[in-house]
Amino acid sequence: MSSAPCKICTIRLEQLCYQRAWWFRAFREVLATGIRLFALVYRVRPDDHPARSPMCQSCLRFRKSALKERSQLFEWLDGLLNPVFNALRDALLTEAEKDQARALAIRAEDPDFARR
Repeated sequence: MSSAPCKICTIRLEQLCYQRAWWFRAFREVLATGIRLFALVYRVRPDDHPARSPMCQSCLRFRKSALKERSQLFEWLDGLLNPVFNALRDALLTEAEKDQARALAIRAEDPDFARR
């Protein structure tokens, strides 16, 4: 699997959403649990896709990308659910916050970068 650069730091955006909407954590965790279960079934281990930096350690992006390559069912479900997730997440954020998360994703590519 290729390791394309991240365009936006999802972890940072989720942290902001958790602060703004009590229900967002539960909504996201249901989806994240689905990714983790698919990863178990398709034997996509976190160690197979190491984080770029300590800050990225809990990011599901790499497992999600691997699952989209391995499972048509996962890719189909992601096609249905990801736009809903993104719309709800983005409704809780400002453009400035999304711009900051884009800049953070670029900085996080440095393996020595550890700030959250």
